[in-house]
Amino acid sequence: MFKIAIFRALQLGDLLCSIPAVRALKSHYPNAKLYFIGLPHMRTLMERFDCIDEYVDFSGHPQLPEIAYNPDNLERFVKQMQAEKFDLLIQMQGDGTVVNDFLQSFGAKRLVGFQPTASIDDPDWMTYPGKLHEVNRHLALMEFLGLKIPNRTMYFPLFPEDWEAYRKIKAEINYPFVIIHVGSRDAKRRWPIENFGFLGTLMQQMGYQIILTGVSAEESLVNELQRLLERPVLNLCSRLDLGTLGCLLKESTLLVCNCTGISHIAAALKAKSVVISLDGEPERWGPLNTALHTTFDLTKPIAMERIVREIRRVLPALSVFGSNA
Repeated sequence: MFKIAIFRALQLGDLLCSIPAVRALKSHYPNAKLYFIGLPHMRTLMERFDCIDEYVDFSGHPQLPEIAYNPDNLERFVKQMQAEKFDLLIQMQGDGTVVNDFLQSFGAKRLVGFQPTASIDDPDWMTYPGKLHEVNRHLALMEFLGLKIPNRTMYFPLFPEDWEAYRKIKAEINYPFVIIHVGSRDAKRRWPIENFGFLGTLMQQMGYQIILTGVSAEESLVNELQRLLERPVLNLCSRLDLGTLGCLLKESTLLVCNCTGISHIAAALKAKSVVISLDGEPERWGPLNTALHTTFDLTKPIAMERIVREIRRVLPALSVFGSNA
């Protein structure tokens, strides 16, 4: 069997942006076994996608900060990768400055991917395209490798068991509702809680229930926002797995969030959103469908009134404070 491996040991949003490329790869090689090498805590996410046949937990590396590094674990991991005898190994971690030499040690028959600068006639290495959106960057690599792209859109599958879990919390929800997600892995990318509080109060006054989401590490931030809001909210912080969160997004009227993992899930599910970008790269990470999603680059001066106008534009005014659906 032809064996293909992708190396992309990054976080949730990074992985979701690569899924269109992974699906194109599987479509081109339907009979190949496709391995995805990533961070151990991303296994649950990536096992949702049927284009991936086997997920491999990455051991860590001294020059990659995403997880702790242990030399013995790395040595065992490299031996495991060598034993797989991959026919094709694709580097999708970044420009390759750190990982390209490391991936050579896997002993794959062919190693391809990004380089900082590649020869124009090299069929295996593409110069890293710094100006593209993260989704389109990896699709460009697939096209460079000669693949056709049957579908360029992001994707996040929801399963019957996800909806069953959602039904267990549905009695707590008043429709229509807006999700506010104040967290972000990088504290520098978090919009001030007071600003989310201002928008949350506005949307409550417009008649929407506010639902707060986040992971357990973000509970203090979420609780702080809850205290700022005028009316009661539904605080679901740390209560949802990814599938249930996806169902919640599908049922929502709007998501208001930082540019973080949940914004990419919303983009994949075509759930309307207003995204606050503080990473300085909205053209790389902001949702591509600008008819459905609005991204504000707040590394530049933008008046709160402009964001308020957008909220009022995308949310129809209601005469009552929600209803059970």
